Amino acid sequence: MTAEVSGAPRLALATVAASLVLGVPALWLGLEQGAVALWAFGGACLLLGLPSLGAWQRVREGFGNLGLERERLILRAASHFLRLLALGVVLTAVAALMSDRTPQASLAGFGLALLAPGVLVSLWWAKRGLAGIHPTLGLDVSRTRALLELAVLLLASVLLGRWLPWADAAVAVLMGLRLFLAGQALVKVSALQAASCGSCGSCGCG
Repeated sequence: MTAEVSGAPRLALATVAASLVLGVPALWLGLEQGAVALWAFGGACLLLGLPSLGAWQRVREGFGNLGLERERLILRAASHFLRLLALGVVLTAVAALMSDRTPQASLAGFGLALLAPGVLVSLWWAKRGLAGIHPTLGLDVSRTRALLELAVLLLASVLLGRWLPWADAAVAVLMGLRLFLAGQALVKVSALQAASCGSCGSCGCG
């Protein structure tokens, strides 16, 4: 195992931890305050961050075939739920725009929106070199980048919301579209091929 790959399990677990630390409060605060962009980001954190636990397991298993079907099932499920979340976000955001509802993020929501990009850009920067090593790691890096993009959109919605009442709903529409694209990207799970003995770094592929 190379030095780069040896650090992958730690980064994968850090992504899972970040998705929980950022996602759970964002989901709760967003639903409580009616801030669509905030709860959309919270849901995205859980659906895009938690599959990193599967990446951690694949690395620990030496990218063998034993965990391949498990990873496929996890990513397919995440793909379906992401597209459902995207639909819910867009429909809720459009309804908010039509009703002139103008939620304001609380101080806690504002702080979370400021914290999220910093945490996620650090994770993505640390993981970016892993993308070309194995499809599992490439998908993990892509998911982290998608979360970073959503965090930037969330921050924009909170900042613009101070002056533009419709910013939360308008940005949430963009977030819904990005969530749909992220869900579609996970369909690439079909590209995860079984490793031949010797190419996975272990002869215990199974």
